[in-house]
Amino acid sequence: MRPITFLVAITTVALILSTTGASFDRWEPIKNLKDEHIKEIAEFAVQYNNLISIRSLQLVKVQKGKIQQVAGKNYLLIVAAVTPEEGHMVHLYETLVHESISNAKELILFRPFRGSTPTIKN
Repeated sequence: MRPITFLVAITTVALILSTTGASFDRWEPIKNLKDEHIKEIAEFAVQYNNLISIRSLQLVKVQKGKIQQVAGKNYLLIVAAVTPEEGHMVHLYETLVHESISNAKELILFRPFRGSTPTIKN
């Protein structure tokens, strides 16, 4: 391939990617927080946290969320959970879960939520 042809091909690909709004590596809001897969991710985060902490939380619902396309997907979720030992008092938690291309999940962050918006922004 001649250098000019290669340059034209690279420029064309870059132009197509910039005009299609490719959102790789950007945080996008999750439109359907009741989606079964989103619930599965939230449940994984709560259950895994229960394994490594002294609390036994139960997921109530996903309050807010963002997703990031990387090598797999990152899910930043604000979840509502109850603790039966505290009289079913609802608390909000911020959680970050990475799901690999092979669907393996890893809990990156799980902490009490102390704000009005997720801490990771676009």
